[in-house]
Amino acid sequence: MISFASLFVGLVFGLVNVQLVAARGVDRVDLVLDGRSVAEVREPWKVPLDLGCEPSPHELVAIAYDAKGKEVG
Repeated sequence: MISFASLFVGLVFGLVNVQLVAARGVDRVDLVLDGRSVAEVREPWKVPLDLGCEPSPHELVAIAYDAKGKEVG
């Protein structure tokens, strides 16, 4: 239902542009960075995201929801 179109390889920090690809029926996507909700994304499925000033490992998770608020991906 949802996937990342952006690819981050190597040391990535600072402001990055996150782009997603969503299937039909996805109304919004919540981005969770290191366990903390950081953005709500809607079409056109793009958002700038600040990873901070210091290079360090991060986990970025996308959770897709339909128009009724049900998790779909």
